[in-house]
Amino acid sequence: MTPWARWQPVAMALLLGTHAGANAQNTATPPGAVAPSTGTGYEDRVIEGLEPEALDETQTYNYDRTGWPRFLKIETRLGTQPFDEQRSAKLGFSAYGLLETPNHGTLSLDGNYAPENGIGTLTLRQTNMPLGGGWLGTHGLGYIDTPAPGITRLPSRVFVPTSILEGLSGEWEHPGKGWQLQAATGEPGQLEILPATGFRRLPGRRTVLGGQWRLDADAVADPLGLSRKGWTLAVQHENARGVSNFEVPRSPDEVVDADATLLALRHEGEQYRLKAQALSSSSSARDGGRRGYWIDGEWDEGPRRYGAGLYRLEPGLNWANLPMVNDVTGAYLRAGWRTRQWSADTSVDWLRSISGRSSDGFYSTTGARWRLGRDSSLGAGFSIRRFGGEAWSSYGDWRWGNDWGTTGLRLEIEGGADRGQVQRLSYDQDWSVPQGWSLATSLGLGRAGARPETGQLTENLWSAALNVNAPLTSRAGLRGNLSTENGSSGQRRQSVNLGANWRVDPRWTLEGSYVRTTGTRRTRLSLDPLAPPEVLENTSAYRSFFVVLRYEWQAGSRSVPLGGSAADGGGRIAGIVYFDDNRSGTQEASEAGVPNVTVFLDNRYAVRTDNQGRFEFPFVATGARMVTVRNETLPLPWSVVDEGQVRVDVRLRDSTSLSIPVQRSE
Repeated sequence: MTPWARWQPVAMALLLGTHAGANAQNTATPPGAVAPSTGTGYEDRVIEGLEPEALDETQTYNYDRTGWPRFLKIETRLGTQPFDEQRSAKLGFSAYGLLETPNHGTLSLDGNYAPENGIGTLTLRQTNMPLGGGWLGTHGLGYIDTPAPGITRLPSRVFVPTSILEGLSGEWEHPGKGWQLQAATGEPGQLEILPATGFRRLPGRRTVLGGQWRLDADAVADPLGLSRKGWTLAVQHENARGVSNFEVPRSPDEVVDADATLLALRHEGEQYRLKAQALSSSSSARDGGRRGYWIDGEWDEGPRRYGAGLYRLEPGLNWANLPMVNDVTGAYLRAGWRTRQWSADTSVDWLRSISGRSSDGFYSTTGARWRLGRDSSLGAGFSIRRFGGEAWSSYGDWRWGNDWGTTGLRLEIEGGADRGQVQRLSYDQDWSVPQGWSLATSLGLGRAGARPETGQLTENLWSAALNVNAPLTSRAGLRGNLSTENGSSGQRRQSVNLGANWRVDPRWTLEGSYVRTTGTRRTRLSLDPLAPPEVLENTSAYRSFFVVLRYEWQAGSRSVPLGGSAADGGGRIAGIVYFDDNRSGTQEASEAGVPNVTVFLDNRYAVRTDNQGRFEFPFVATGARMVTVRNETLPLPWSVVDEGQVRVDVRLRDSTSLSIPVQRSE
């Protein structure tokens, strides 16, 4: 039975169901403006004395302004899956649709299907549906990220893992009273990537319940519920039955029943934030429960920010059988300083193993950047760990603008008893090219010391990378990324990622991609003892290609673009989420995009990145908007920078481009 057939009755009830007490909102006409006729919505007008803006030559069709705002994208894909040893081409279909309604919120559909093997995914969402009495409902059916109370998503020294489910979810919020409720249930698994997107199931079922209450919401004048000031209490519980971390369990002991409960209390004032969390977990695989406690505090003093915290995570602690850091107790201090010219951060943890598996130790990291001028800056950093082994790493970099573009030099040195000594020097160049183009190159030299325990010998290393985007015409473009890593001992890894796109007409686009990777790469482990558990990356050689024929259509009144209100115009937000491997905050030629990550707009609308890490919100209300990437959707051990939020100013009929980094914990 296909996923759609299994959930079809619930889907129809979700889409066709009615709600109580929801009425359309009437919007007053701004003073001095001409009221739009019924059904026409927002219309761009020419200001007297100004020339009208030139229209994109590809937007030559007549836009249908009648009806509700709606958007549809359909793709036909042909290609091979990565790591498919038979390299057989498969056909896949994809559809994404969105409908803005006045009384039922935003309805969206995201589906994929591969007819050859009958696999596919289908996700239906209903966002911000008015339920009456000030409540808003958000519902999901299909492939969903497990929901969590808002304050538990905020950055913390301790990371709590999440999972992807095939099932249904609901989130209900009353912004005025500060209430949030969440529920979800389904089968866990992992999403596969293009061209035939599917879902690889893991055994068992997971059920999640959560809630949040801003205790003094009435004292905070915030009808939209955006403020976090005052006291907030949250609780989350996850029940897992018959789950395993293996797709095919090798023994009955690898299938367990598990539970976990998280309680969080947060208080935010004008210049400080304090959050305490307690976690309890149990599993049929062991006797007794496990506990974890941690407190995070922050306070501001002008351009400086300070932090302190305590944590105790008992041996064997996990989140309903999902692995997390455990067997450690400790305390930390941190400080940050931000001005227009300087930025600096430092932190230190004092750690102790509860079971005594390692001696007491510490972990410390410091980094700073000094802006020498408008286009020149210096940076340096150092990290050291003496807990569960000894290791350290350091870097220094200099970036400056010149006639060729922006140049960067970076020196990295790392070593320790458990990783050997490595030196790397890299030269990165972001070349000055015509508008719309981008060209970046990277060259690196290094030396890695011997590590007898792993069989690695001393070797000299060199690497090179090229990244280019070339708009051949207003309708066609090429992009490519080439990289190579070589060692004197014979270790090599080459990667080719080529793509091309052609907008055949305003609604049809043809796109192709070819990826080939050979060899293996050296593994870089995180120094941070509280970093999420390492997940081994598949570094096997593979080759894949895919061709996409895409059809896009939008219509309806633009009176309410995404995140907007009546009489707002709209623009476009597009960008990439990328692995910031060297923590520079700038995407280098050697740094790839992150696939299958959920990106949120104003915490209301969501899209997933494609296999290149790219995302797009096609029509967004003008004004200040917030784009967010959350930790729970990233592959471990990568995490967002700061809170993973980027504020953008969307301008009328303009396109805003974003590059959002994610980094390993050092």
